[in-house]
This record gives sequence, C-alpha cells and structure tokens, in this order.
Amino acid sequence: MNYKNNSFYLILEVLIGHLTDLLRFLWNKKNQVLTIGFLVGIFLSFFFLAGAYVVWSGEETRVHKSLEKYRSEVSNFYDSFQPKSVKILDRSGKVMGEFYRRNFRPIRTDNLRKHNVIVWAVLSSEDREFFSHSGINYTAILRAVVTNLVQFRLSQGGSTISQQLAKLTLNLGKRNLFNKLTELYCTFYIESQYSKEEILAMYLNQIFLGEGNTGVEEAARYYFRKPASELSPEEAALLVGIIPAPSVYNPVRNLGIALSRQKRVLYDMARNPELHPSQKDIPVKFSDSIEVNLKRFRTIYKVKESKDEDGNPKYSSEIGKYGADKDFRVNLAPDFNAEIRRFILEKFSNEDLEERGLLVYTTLDLEKQRFAEEALRIGVDSVRADLSKQELEYQSKGKADLAEVTRGILPQLSGSMISLDPETGDVEALVGGYKISNVFRFNRAEEAKRQPGSTIKALVYALAFEKRIVNPSSKIKDEKLDISGYSPKNWYKGYKGEITVRQALAQSVNTVSVKLLHEVGISYFIQKLSAILSIPEEEAEQRFQRNLSLALGSGELSPMELSTIYATLMNGGRRVTPRKIIKITDMDGNEFYNTIPNEAAEQILDPVACAMAINTLQSVLTEEGTMTLKRKEGEPFLYAGKTGTVQSPKLKSSKWKGIKGVRDVWFAGLTPRNVTVVWVGHDEGAPFPGSGSGVSGGIWYRYIQNVKSKLGMGNQLIPSFVGDFVKVDVCADDGTLIENNPEYVCKVPLYAQYYYIGDLPPKRIGFNKSEPQPNPLSQPNNLEEDDSEISTYNADGSKTQPAAVDSVELEPPLIDNRRVRYNEENP
Repeated sequence: MNYKNNSFYLILEVLIGHLTDLLRFLWNKKNQVLTIGFLVGIFLSFFFLAGAYVVWSGEETRVHKSLEKYRSEVSNFYDSFQPKSVKILDRSGKVMGEFYRRNFRPIRTDNLRKHNVIVWAVLSSEDREFFSHSGINYTAILRAVVTNLVQFRLSQGGSTISQQLAKLTLNLGKRNLFNKLTELYCTFYIESQYSKEEILAMYLNQIFLGEGNTGVEEAARYYFRKPASELSPEEAALLVGIIPAPSVYNPVRNLGIALSRQKRVLYDMARNPELHPSQKDIPVKFSDSIEVNLKRFRTIYKVKESKDEDGNPKYSSEIGKYGADKDFRVNLAPDFNAEIRRFILEKFSNEDLEERGLLVYTTLDLEKQRFAEEALRIGVDSVRADLSKQELEYQSKGKADLAEVTRGILPQLSGSMISLDPETGDVEALVGGYKISNVFRFNRAEEAKRQPGSTIKALVYALAFEKRIVNPSSKIKDEKLDISGYSPKNWYKGYKGEITVRQALAQSVNTVSVKLLHEVGISYFIQKLSAILSIPEEEAEQRFQRNLSLALGSGELSPMELSTIYATLMNGGRRVTPRKIIKITDMDGNEFYNTIPNEAAEQILDPVACAMAINTLQSVLTEEGTMTLKRKEGEPFLYAGKTGTVQSPKLKSSKWKGIKGVRDVWFAGLTPRNVTVVWVGHDEGAPFPGSGSGVSGGIWYRYIQNVKSKLGMGNQLIPSFVGDFVKVDVCADDGTLIENNPEYVCKVPLYAQYYYIGDLPPKRIGFNKSEPQPNPLSQPNNLEEDDSEISTYNADGSKTQPAAVDSVELEPPLIDNRRVRYNEENP
C-alpha cells in the first residue's frame, strides 16, 4: 500500500514537518525565547499579584470588621452579649414559634480544651501542621498535587485552616486565580493579627457543615442533639468529614458517602494521636477498635442499609432527626415554623437576627393547625392499624415473608395536609408529615410531588366548560375508546353508556375525562397548568408529559400545587399565590418586609367555567358520588371536592411481594373561603389499604367539621363575580331544567346552578313526568371491580415506557369504599 497517496498521512507528514521546523527555530533562538518568556512571566505575575492586592485592599476593612467580631466571640467578652430571639406569630397574634439564630455559646479560646475530640478530628483531617506553619503549608500543597496527578482527579486539597478561614470570611464566590491570590493576602493578614488558638476557635465557629449549620457547636446539636464538647470520636469524625463538600458529604442527604468519610477521618485520627490536645484521654487501643466503635455508633443512631428499586444501597438513620427543633424555645407548628425559619435565615444576616430581634406576622391559624394535625394523625393511625391487622393475618396464615414486608411498610406511611384561603392565598394550616414524638420531618405538603390521580379532573372539566365543549347537563357517552391506540379503562368493569357530564365527574369516569382532555387539547391544558402554578411553560412541558393519561393524574404535583389549582377555581379563575408571611418587623415596630394578598391577580380561567366546575364537584359529595355526605334538608349544601386514588402499579409489585393496595390517596375539599388538600401515602410508594374517600376524605371531613363547629363557616360556597351567566334549578337525575309543575318529580334537585347564557340545560321531554328519569349510575355493574392497570400513552397514541409514568390512577370500586357516608351531625 502506498501511504504517500493516503490524504491522512500526507497531512500528518506536513504537520510533523512544520512542528520540526518550529522546534528547530526555538532551539536556535533559545536565549531570546527564554528571555521573553521570563519577562512575560514577570509581567503576568505582577499583573495578577497587583490585581489581587487591589481586590484585597477593597475587602480589608470588611474582613477586619468580621474577624474582630469572630474574635469577640472566641474571647470572654462574649459572655455579656445576649442574642435576641425571632418570634413567629399566628394570624391572631399568638406566639406559636420562638427561635434563636444560635441558642448556645460558641467555642472560645478558654474552652478549647473541653473540645479536645473535635479539635483532634479537625487537625488530623484538615491541617496536621497547623501549629507549625505560617498560614501556607507548602508541603501539603506539594503532597496534594502529587496525589491528584497520580489519581488523575482532584481528590485532595492543600488548604490550611487559616486559608479556609480566609475563604469563609472573604466569601468571594467564584474560584479563579484573582480570588485565590486575594485569599492568600487575607491568610497572611489573619496569621499576622491573631494567635493560633484564636484562628482555630474562629474556624470551628464559622465552618459550614450542611443543613444550614454554621460551626461545629450548631452542627453537633443539629445532628446529634448534644454540645460539641460531648462528641465521641465517631460523631466528631462524621462532622469533620462534611467539611470538604457539605452538599455531598452531608449525612442527612447522602448518608452512605458520609459514613465512608467518617471512617477515613477516624483512621486519620488514629495515625495522628499527637494532635490530640490531651493524649492521655485517647481511648486505649483506639486504632484497633475503630470498626467496633463504628458498629456501636450505627446501633445508637439506628443506621440501616437496604436496597432501592434499582438494587442500589440505601441508608436511613436518626442522625439529624431532631435537628429542625434545636433552635426553638416555642414550636407549636413545627412544619410551618421550619419554613419560616428557613426564609428568615436566607433573608436576614446573623447580626440582624441576634441584635435586632424580629417579629414575624404569619397567615397561620393556630386553631385550624391543631385541628389539621389531629385529623391527619387519626387518619394515618387508622391506616397503620389496618396494616398491623394485615400483618397478623399473614402471620396466622404462615406467610412470614408477606408479614415482614407489611411490617416494613408501616414506618414510612405518612401524610400531609394544606389548608388555605383561596381569595388571599393565605396558608391557614400546614402539616408536612405524620407526627411522631412531637417531631415533624420532611415537608411533604410542599416538597413531595406525587401523582394526584382523579383530583386533576376538576381542571380538565373546567377547561372543557370554558371552551364550551360541554356543560354539566350535557349527555356524554361512557364507552370503549381507541384514540390513536390509547384505550383507557374505568375503575369498574364495563361502561355506563350515556350519562350527564355531572354524573361522569361524580363517579370519576375515566373515559369521559380522557375524551374531554382530547377535545380541550394537551397543549392548552399544560399551558393553563403552567399559568396556575406560576412556572415557565418549558418547565411544565418537562414535568407533565404530553399524553392523554394527564386526564387521569399521571403528572406529579405537590399538595401545595394541587391546592393552588383548586384555589384558582374558587377564586373565580384568578391567579392565587400562596403566602405564609404578612409582614416582618423588629421589636420597635420598624417594618422590614411585607406582602400584599391576591389583589389585581391575573385572570387565568373564565369565572363562569370555574363556578360550573365547583357546582359539578359538589356532585362527588352528593347523590351518586364517590364520597356521599348526608345532606340536611332545607339547608344549602356548602361542600364540594374530589377524591383521588393511585393504585400501586403491577410492575412495582415484586418489591412488595405482590401485596395489593393503593399507593397514594388524595382528597381536595372546598368550603366557603377554604381549600384543603389531604394526601396519604408511603414515601417509597408501597401499597396499603385505603381509598381517596375512605382515608383522605375522612381526614378532610373531620378537619372541616371541627373548623365549622369551633370557628364557624361562611354561607356562600362560590364567591360573587361578574360574568356571562345565569343561575337555574336543575335535576341531577337527568340534567334537565326543573319545571314549576306538580307532576315533575326530581329525586335530586339542584338549585342556583351556574350556566353560560345561551347554553342552558334542556327541558324534560319524551317520558313520564310523574317519575324521575332512570339513573345509569345505579346499575349493578357499578359494584364490579376491575383492578387492571391502565397503561399510559403519548398524544400520538404510542405507548410510553413504564418509568416515564410510574403508575396509573384507578378509583377503587364502590364495594371497597363501602359507599362512604358521613353525617354532618357526627363527624
């Protein structure tokens, strides 16, 4: 083969020739090249050093002020300063929360010896030559460079404690050469102005250790509920392991990685016993006992290792379990107060919090909060009791494996609840999780996104009304569908045939919801959802996949987001922005922050369509709905709502040994000036017995009846508005207008129902007026169960992967719901 004819080798040969000529030229001119290179190096060094010095000069005054404050903290002068608290008030002015930015005294130079263990851990891991270098450890830098080159990654740094303190104090943000050189100037300044003991104490008080904790004292109380002076070597090692990357090595977020770091720090401590300030206090045979001590540590903090759905290791523990309450003297609404505290810490400096003291006026109603906590606790306890019975049944039948799985489901079964005023967006009650030992954990009400099931149908129907596709009295057929290959199933076997739209929502008929979304258009649905949730359409497109199963609740929402959707309906289609804080002042009444309730909010949905949707949602709780309330004759019915039940998908059943049950149960309830959403489920989607009406609906009803009896309730479900509508009396039996005729018999009359002008219900004709029209919802096939899983499809009809939409919504059959009825006189 003639390589000369190959274009690649020809190009390579030319390049090699040019490179050779360049090297030959540089060699011949080596003296000039070295001289120019030296001058350029001098110029660049001067440029960067001078530039960094200019930056440092601008920061020096601020840094000096901060360091002097740190110095005062580590000296005995700090004893005379008493930091002020932040008080959180409910909407009536009651103190429901009080916390301090730091409800403890920081580490000082005179008590460093009481913190021997944490000092030993910090020096062993972060700066072994701390007391011998002058701020820069050139040996450590060289060692880090060699290690990183050998491992081909940045696995080790060479920063000293003084350098880290300089970086924390400067807080310049981006890592670049200018900033690194500025940090060097600051390091030299620190070393020249403060003693080693002062530097070490300041560092221990200022280092960030994840979950909003600054300093080892605060972190020790957050993660272990004890002062830093009482930390064991294992506890100290876990804290010090967080330092290099708090977001990665944080035991609350990444426990597995944190435990690996903990072990590494412990072995560093074992190799450097001379760094312990009091070596006689080091446990005997410390290095030989590391593994045994780690095992004891894991037992104390209930560290458990399991596997997730993909077989990867998963960890849980009680580390940090009680951390959220560490700063509170009063904490009557833990989940809500935690959100307020997080906002305050982001909004105000430590100096403002400690020196001014703040009063935070909130929207929470403490009485409603107590009712909400009680209702959720009773509801979740009921499901837990059912699971315990299920476990005993499996044991009695010799099914030990199923009993063990059921027992494992119990701890993570939880719930959340959000209650707000739809007119102002004021959050009046918020429960983020099941209450255990007066401690609340993960705020599921705002942070957990799950499939809402049939509760999303309210928005589908409202959009169909707005587009004049149907009205509540329109006849629509429940029938087998095939929309580009997509054939949704109902929660019952068979189809009901022709029914009214109102009846379809009352019984949560899946085929009708899919029909309506198909007519409304998926793009229009996502566009409106984006506007209601105040998120960019691009984000909405990513979160809510473009398929018709959106009509059945396949897109994930948090309880707060679902409550915002329902609040928009209750607010006449105007945007609702949930708010928790009314204003923030200091103790002297000086105002620093305030919010304005929903005024001149954007009109997203037509108010008439919203009123029609609320009227239709009343059907769920009346006549043949999925959760029937007993009505008092002659009194206005001021309730509306929607159940939602998401079945545990069959594809996931192997993890739970084939145990049947539901994965999420929802209820969205509407009463005058109130929207309340309840979710109950398992954090990992495990199956449990229940339904949207029987569990979440029961929680809502208990809550709303307590509110009604103790605090009262308004007398108008749908607020007044201006629009193109008329109010008419309709018979729910068949959707026809009620006639002023003694021969006209209506089993379920509906009064003052909203309809668009020109789109009224029909008159009753063509049958015997002395008897109500037959109701298709009373047919026997309503009680038949079909637990088949519904597949999910794209808009074009192609089937999606199971991972894209994790499960499908199936309303449990009425035979399981036992036609849940609640008596208003006895909640």
